[in-house]
Order: sequence, then C-alpha cells, then structure tokens
Amino acid sequence: MFARRLLPSLLAIAPGAALAQQRGRPRREQAPAPPAEPEPNAAPPPADYRWRVMRNGTEIGSHTVSFSLRGAELLAVSDVSVVPRVLGVVVYRFEHRYTEVTRAGRFVSVRSRQNRNGSIVDVSAEAGPGGVSIRGPEGMLTLAANAAPLSWWEPARFGGAALIFGTTTGRLMELRWTRAALPGGGTRWRCQGEVDATLDYSADGRWVGYSVIGDDGSTVSYLPA
Repeated sequence: MFARRLLPSLLAIAPGAALAQQRGRPRREQAPAPPAEPEPNAAPPPADYRWRVMRNGTEIGSHTVSFSLRGAELLAVSDVSVVPRVLGVVVYRFEHRYTEVTRAGRFVSVRSRQNRNGSIVDVSAEAGPGGVSIRGPEGMLTLAANAAPLSWWEPARFGGAALIFGTTTGRLMELRWTRAALPGGGTRWRCQGEVDATLDYSADGRWVGYSVIGDDGSTVSYLPA
C-alpha cells in the first residue's frame, strides 16, 4: 500500500521541476533507520551444564550443554566426548553433538551427529503442522506433535508427557519411567528400557546428577566439571 501511494506523488513531479528542486536546495543525507528492536524473551537462557564423565573412578570424557537465545528461540548445544584410554592409548571413541531448538518450551527442531568408533550417524527432526518429521539412518518417520528428543536437561518430557525419540537412532524409544522425591524438594527419575539411567533434579528443575549402565554393564556417572 505504501508503494501505491508513493508512486503517484513521484509521477506528479516533472523531470525538469525535479531537477530544479535538486539544484535549488542543498542535498540532505538520509537519516539512518533506527535499529530493529530485539524480540522480547520470557527469560534469560539457563546456565550451562559442564560434566566430567566417570567410569570406575576414572575420568573418561566430558559432556557439556550450552544455551543461547535466538530471538524467541532457545538453542541448546549438547556435546559428549567419551575416549577411555588404557596405558595412554584410546580404546574406544564416542562423540555425540546435537543442537536442539525450542520455543516457549515446545520442541522445534534438532540436528544430531554421532561418531562411534568412526561410524557416523546423522539424525534430524523438525516439528510441523502434521507432527514431528524425523530423518534417521532408517529413513523418514513422522510422530505426533508432542514428540521430542531424549534430552536429559528436559525432565518435563519424562514419564509419558512426550513421545521420546532417540537422537542417535531417529526411532521412537521404548522407555519406562518412575519418579521419587528427593530431600529439599528435588526429584529423582529412573529410566529403564533402551536406556537404564538414574537422574536427579533440584527443586528448581536443574539437572544435578546422572548415572547410566553402559553397553558393557559398567556404571558411568557424571560429576560437575
């Protein structure tokens, strides 16, 4: 509408008159446009998580989760690196990095890459009008709109609140959940099935503890870095 109103005004000025006007008055520089206002956000991003990955009292890797804002969206970047060594030689390598986007607590998208001893698996998923579309090593899968990845810092998804899919498989996960209260108002979640893990959260929802049974039957736990 603005362009339609402006065009007749420009045509009403004859070329000669326009040139005379330009010669008769000094040229004024156009004022710069004011900077765009940033989108308001409900809250600042959560504090990052930094963990040491421990097995039998020995540190074997790290797990960090960093948060940032992109307008009204929250970006969480999870980076796991597990490289146990024997006599200084790396005997196993597991690396998993993924970026998850949420908006007002709702899942938007995720991009994941896993490297297990040189075997690479890419998984991506995005929420849309028809549900959550997932692309993994086994092809495409569409889940209901309440589907979300298994992200340990998001306990609101546990206990059947969301359909959980794996960011290392691209498949719907079969998990069983139990919940118990901790002193001080915290919560302990126990996850069984494809993953056997115990997770602790403080009264304000912060992730404060984690242990999981590894592929070899050993217990892997997290300590704050």
